[in-house]
Amino acid sequence: MQLSLAPLQTYTDYHFRNAHIAVFKGVDKFYAPYLKMNNDGTIKNAPKIDILPENNPQIDIIPQLMACSEQEFFIMSDYIESLGYSELNWNMGCPYPMVTNRNLGAGILNKPSEIFNLFDAIFPKLKIGLGIKMRMGLENTAEILEILPRLNDYPLTEIIIHARYAKQLYHGVCDHERFMECISLTKHPLTYNGDITTKEEFDFLNEKFSGIQSWMIGRGAMNNPSLFEEIKFGTIDSGEVYRNKLNQFSEYLTNSLLECNPDRGYALSKMKSYWEYLSEGLSDGKQIYRKLKKAKSIEDFNGFISEIN
Repeated sequence: MQLSLAPLQTYTDYHFRNAHIAVFKGVDKFYAPYLKMNNDGTIKNAPKIDILPENNPQIDIIPQLMACSEQEFFIMSDYIESLGYSELNWNMGCPYPMVTNRNLGAGILNKPSEIFNLFDAIFPKLKIGLGIKMRMGLENTAEILEILPRLNDYPLTEIIIHARYAKQLYHGVCDHERFMECISLTKHPLTYNGDITTKEEFDFLNEKFSGIQSWMIGRGAMNNPSLFEEIKFGTIDSGEVYRNKLNQFSEYLTNSLLECNPDRGYALSKMKSYWEYLSEGLSDGKQIYRKLKKAKSIEDFNGFISEIN
């Protein structure tokens, strides 16, 4: 079994990844949020910094990019290769309209000819491995049935499927029956992604998709960073032990943010956004988050966190 942390834009950056590996266990592979382009044809700076090897010591990380043209793809893939990476992931799954309306992310999934024209142009020149993370479609999950068999013609390292179509965003249920169909349509290593938020949900899916050995977890890990070790090792911390770990995790995150950027207001804003998720995994999380939102300084915020033990 292989467990990976999903690339969640603005959340699972190197601060989160390093804090997680310092406190929790069970993640086999980390995926970095996607590189993207500025309007002037350069790569946005924050995701470039995020994948620098010095910011990811001792972490098995796969950089991700989002592109809609051969030119954009190679600007970003050349940068990834220059840092010494041997594999990258192409985001064909981001569901947000501001992305899909520009033919990016899942916005290309209802245009199969464009996908395969891009692959035909890219693979002869590509020097490193390429996997993709995709939704099952833009408008409905049936769209993947046309795409997936044709992907067998390309030497992809893996296919990660979030079992929704893009216009669902993160609402409604995942289409497990469609994913079951997908298993027989591809020769590539397949990873399941979507709504794994508890060990019980994982156990259900693991039994249903008995041939799947690779699993990606995103929002579930934001609510409960110990979910990977619960799944992999069957260990569930007591409430006190888990809260102590959360305290350590939060402290590591805060220190990492301040080391990168001394703006204490920025650190406070980021920590509040992290805890909007982290608090959901606690029985008294709503009360805790209401208190955290009122913090006027990072010092006050950290003081509140220390009181949740």
